[in-house]
Amino acid sequence: MNLLDLLLELVAERMGVADVDPDRLFIDYGIGSTDAVALAGVLAEHTGTELPNSAFYEHPTPRALAAHLEEVRVGGPAPAPGDSTGPGAFPSASTGIGGLAAEPVAIVGIGCRLPGAGGPGELWELLTSGTDLVGPVPAARAERDEGWAEPGVGMGGFLPEVEAFDPAFFSINAREAAAMDPQQRMLLEVAHEALQDAGLRLADVTRTATGVFVGISSSDYLVGRFSGGLAPDAYTPTGTAHSVAANRISYVFDLHGPSMAIDTACSSSLVAIHQAALALRTGQCDVALAGGVNAVLSPDIGRCFRTAGVLAPDGRCKSFGAGADGMGRSEGTVMVALKRLPDALAAGDRVYALIRGGAVNSDGRTNGLMSPSAPAQVRLLRAACQAAGVAPGQVEYVEAHGSGTRLGDLMELRALSEVLGTAQRPEPLPIGSLKSNLGHLEAAAGAAGVAKVALALFHGVLPGGLHADRPAEDFAWDAGGLRVLTGPEPWDGRLAGVSSFGFGGTNAHLILQAPPSRRPALDAATPPSKEAAPPSRQVAQSSGGRVPAPSRRFLPLSAHTPQALRELAERWRDLLAEPALDLAAACHTAGARRDHHAYRLAVSGTDAAQLAGELERALTDLVATPPAGSAAGGLALVFTAEPTASEPPTGGLPGAEVAEALRRAGVVPEMVIGDGAAELVAAHYSGALSAADARAVAARRARLLAGLPAPHALRVRMAARLAEALCRRMGSGLAVSAVESPQTCVIAGPPEALARVRAALSDGGVLCADLGPVTAAHGEPAVKAAPELAAALAGLAPQEGRVTLVSTVTGGPVAGKALDAAHWAGQLARPGLLGDALSYALDRGVRTFVEIGPGVLGPRLRAVDGGRKARLVRCAGQADVPSALIRLYELGHDPDWAVLTPAAGVTSVPLLPWSREWSCVEVTA
Repeated sequence: MNLLDLLLELVAERMGVADVDPDRLFIDYGIGSTDAVALAGVLAEHTGTELPNSAFYEHPTPRALAAHLEEVRVGGPAPAPGDSTGPGAFPSASTGIGGLAAEPVAIVGIGCRLPGAGGPGELWELLTSGTDLVGPVPAARAERDEGWAEPGVGMGGFLPEVEAFDPAFFSINAREAAAMDPQQRMLLEVAHEALQDAGLRLADVTRTATGVFVGISSSDYLVGRFSGGLAPDAYTPTGTAHSVAANRISYVFDLHGPSMAIDTACSSSLVAIHQAALALRTGQCDVALAGGVNAVLSPDIGRCFRTAGVLAPDGRCKSFGAGADGMGRSEGTVMVALKRLPDALAAGDRVYALIRGGAVNSDGRTNGLMSPSAPAQVRLLRAACQAAGVAPGQVEYVEAHGSGTRLGDLMELRALSEVLGTAQRPEPLPIGSLKSNLGHLEAAAGAAGVAKVALALFHGVLPGGLHADRPAEDFAWDAGGLRVLTGPEPWDGRLAGVSSFGFGGTNAHLILQAPPSRRPALDAATPPSKEAAPPSRQVAQSSGGRVPAPSRRFLPLSAHTPQALRELAERWRDLLAEPALDLAAACHTAGARRDHHAYRLAVSGTDAAQLAGELERALTDLVATPPAGSAAGGLALVFTAEPTASEPPTGGLPGAEVAEALRRAGVVPEMVIGDGAAELVAAHYSGALSAADARAVAARRARLLAGLPAPHALRVRMAARLAEALCRRMGSGLAVSAVESPQTCVIAGPPEALARVRAALSDGGVLCADLGPVTAAHGEPAVKAAPELAAALAGLAPQEGRVTLVSTVTGGPVAGKALDAAHWAGQLARPGLLGDALSYALDRGVRTFVEIGPGVLGPRLRAVDGGRKARLVRCAGQADVPSALIRLYELGHDPDWAVLTPAAGVTSVPLLPWSREWSCVEVTA
């Protein structure tokens, strides 16, 4: 009897059928795993050939299996093209579209929300500690459906608050948030966290060709929303559509690259990352966010898996272990931020790992739609190696699919063994699966595997898995060239693979490579090492105008709510206590590589201890006085220190160096004002006068005033026009020298004349205050001397300025070329209109005034504020620059953090805390 007839007879006898079609699937006759084991044993007795239990799945029809048996009996099939596993079998560089060399793709950021892990640092800690995150479903979910009580259904890797969300941060109203699938909510938050981890600000990606690729499969929320009796509304279609899971990220962040959701079941997120890498390599996008999400909101699918016999009763995936009895379900989100490697290096990004290449294929027709195929996995692994330009023997670890089903694990082991395990290597290939720690993340599983391998390559440690101390007994481990990793091991490996298989037959495998320079990340478990900034990221400092010394560190913190700011400050306080903290990298990441939100605080210091102390004081203030949100408005510099003839040439423009230091730190005003002779300093800052011309004018002016009698001054509560009339009536020598506000001015003149004015005003009930001796400017003697100054400055040639100068001569803006001899003669003779200049700035949106001078601006600014809530920042000298920069930041003015926090590498620092006062239950109840 030939092999086909024998097989048909055995199947008919085993399954109790009369006729067996040689081209129908075994599963069509009801042959499951138990029957396959029994039939394999009978066939072995008849043919003398030992068959694996998976043979009926790898060759799913009687004709296909008979052909395979015939090939084995005559010596096995010839190797397929490209099946060679020798060192020279593959090209030295990966190939891309049309055979062009494909550059590696860098993983520059990782965001995750997984059971027990709210970020890559926590994920790494649970992996290296061998933590089991499987537990019972949260009570709130268990109470809603008794189906959770079935064995295996209510155990898994669950998030404590899967519906938690911060809609206000994304400008989403409460009703729309309530209609959104929790998977969409998680994706938004974790995508933002991946950008933060990458050191990418929203301004870096908004309106750019940034792509979004999301693996998503579960529809629990859609089904539950309708079956639960909730009335659909206008937000339901977009809130539950899988396509919008990706599109909403692109919409909220205004990203213009490809945006797509991918559903290949459990391989969805790995396929999504593969597609993202292809899009980067072909220029469809410059940055990509890719990953997947899964939320287990209903017990129904779990109950189906239990009926199908693939759900572990204890909810645990015992990947490749002898006790493997099915999978356990899990939920969460993983997103990675990707760039082309040259772009990442040029930007000074931290690179966790590289994606060398990968492949996606399908099982085709197997022994049932959900049945895996070892031959398809073999083809997949070979194709992935070829796409990555590596020989199978070069792969040093595989993060396997490892779902924990006995048959699925066995087929995967056979495929791994055939392509990688028996390749030329000195030791067995270590394999593992994150599923053993926290269950099967389904659509997010592949992305979680990528995150695990990227962290392992970055840290140089291979984490072990769980539940496989006794490996599967139906696989020949020694001959197969594989071993299950059960504990963490130091690793200087360079290449690793990640597999993910969908139950509909779509398989994916990526080859990852260690980063160009492996260095530890900063997290609670693993403090960082010092890392030097790439030369291309160093900030060049030109001469003139000092910024704070590099030894002084600035730490800016911000959040979108007061509570989030307090929580962020507390996290930073704890981080600053880490003994091996790379302070330069941490401050650079916080300043130059993070978004800055409305609620802010900043501290500065020379070391971590000083920063921590300042932060502790700031936290005390935050508790006592909740911070106000910043609303920057415009900014003006106001110079109030006057130059004199006695100053040396290099110091004849007081405040100029301070202003230059602020400018180099990124403080760029909309307007500049100078009080009295300080208008010369303002003119120089604006660009209208050179430093030499400004000093020359100041010297001429000072020498001229020195020859005039020194008057006294009296501040009076009176309109300027009335004060001028009073001066004319009271006698010569009196003049209005300054107009501070519509209700207040200053009269200058001889002491005896001022005494008469004061007596007259006191009798009339007019408030006045003696200011004592002042300079002769603006008084009657100065009016007479003004023509002499104009003649001395006849050759002055001002230029158009860069910054608007608001003059105290006119009370409004003055063109740079108008600052000629006549202007400075008028400035000497006419009353100073500082109040009008300040009012002009306020009328045009300036709300922050930086006084560079002795601190006289406060009363004058308050006099003209008129309820507009102007803020005053004083910066008298170089020593005040750090505190001024901090205050300006807290008021909403962003300095140039690339200057204040020089490039020192991107590292992991605390993420923005979410504010989750919103409740889906409250909205939908």
